[in-house]
Parts: sequence; structure tokens; C-alpha cells
Amino acid sequence: MTEMKSTALTLAAVLGLSSAAIAAPLTPDSGPMTTSGTLQDSSGGRGTFSISASLKGGDFSGTMRLSIGEQSFEGQLITARSYLENGKCYFRAENGRARAELGGPCDSASIGGRFETFLPGDGVRNGAMEGHVQLARSPAPASLGGVLPKAKLTCAYQNRRIGVGMGQATEYSLAFSNMASLALSPAGAYVAGTSSGRFTREGDKIRLTSGPWAGAIGTLEPDRSGRPAVVFHIENNRRPSGVHIVDPYTTRCTEAR
Repeated sequence: MTEMKSTALTLAAVLGLSSAAIAAPLTPDSGPMTTSGTLQDSSGGRGTFSISASLKGGDFSGTMRLSIGEQSFEGQLITARSYLENGKCYFRAENGRARAELGGPCDSASIGGRFETFLPGDGVRNGAMEGHVQLARSPAPASLGGVLPKAKLTCAYQNRRIGVGMGQATEYSLAFSNMASLALSPAGAYVAGTSSGRFTREGDKIRLTSGPWAGAIGTLEPDRSGRPAVVFHIENNRRPSGVHIVDPYTTRCTEAR
């Protein structure tokens, strides 16, 4: 009996390792997939979601279905708001006044993060979500990070306006960065808008060491289409006083499309 139990534990461990091993980063052209899982709102209400989508060029297209409490929802994904970026999947679907959005870290096996819904007669709900991902084909190797962009980049961030009234959700709009644009030289010089300075490279990071943006740290990682980009994550770009160095939110410098 002890030997059988030991064998079972060993097999479970092997299966666990195998399950972890098959998870891989999604790429901008991962193709058809299904995503489904569970929801729990801030009041303890539970629900489920399922998404049938295709990922091409970093954008998702498809359909989302969702139920929570006594409400159910089905709508088409909004391409401009449904995308893969920096290892996170974002989905937004609308149907008349009703809307649902969810997003968070994802790979070829799982997804987790947050959700928010507005369903007429139910109001706004938000909370945590988790689920699994099933690709129609085996995941392809992910684009490598750490590539210094050769092109001049346009820099922008998602500005937020927090709704304070009943039924008002947080609204997002694209805003141009204080940097405006960014061009990097392999020799360690940068030009940001009308200013310039020097930078050093540390693995997949660059640190601006002079000029008006001195102290800013950018991460070299692919954008939604897989092209080289620079992301100034807000958590890495605050001065000791707490004031942001670049913009009030995470700034993404990407090739204009």
C-alpha cells in the first residue's frame, strides 16, 4: 500500500510538472482559442465566462458569453479594446448598453485577473476572475524581448477618468506622453521629443542617465504586434517623492501603425 501511494504521488508530481511545462507565452498570432472560467465580484457574487476568439496581429476578435447573479450577457469583442500586450490578455465586449470586460496575465494554458460588467438592471459589478485557455494549435515560440528598437517610436499612455456617479465606470482614453517620441541609438544616445540625453543598457532594461528624463527605466519588450518597443512601467518610474518621471501611468513607446 505504501509503495502504491508513493507511486501515485510520484505520478502526480510528474503530471504536475508536465502541465506546467506545456504552458507557453501567447504570441500575437496564436490563432483560434477558447477561454473560460469563473468570476467572483466584490460582494461575493459568483458567475462564469467563456470567450471564443482568434488572436491575430495582437488583437482578439470573437464572442464573449458571461453570466453572474441573475444576469447573462453575450456580445462581440471590441477589437480596439481586446488585445494581447506584455503577457496580459484584455477582452471587452458590448451589446447595446450592456458591456463586460476582463483581463490579466495569460498564457497558452491559463488566465487570471480582474473583471467589470455593466448590465442594465444589475448595475456595475467588478471583482476577480480566473480560467483556462485552450489553443486550437500548439503555441509557437514567443517573440524575444530585449531588442533595442531601430525605428523612431511614438509614446502614449492610457489616461483614466474614474466614474463617481451611479452606474459610471472608469473611462480610458489614449494620451500622448510627455516624451512625445523616442529614438534610441546603439551608441547609447536617445532623443525624446525635442530633448536628448544618454542611456545605459542593463539586460532587457534601459536607464536614461541624462537629460530631462534622467532616472527613467524602460523595459525592452515586444508590442502587441511583436515589434520591438520600450515600456516605462509606472512602478519603475517614480522619484523618491512619489512623483512620476515620465507620465502618471505606464507609458508605451511603439512604432506608429
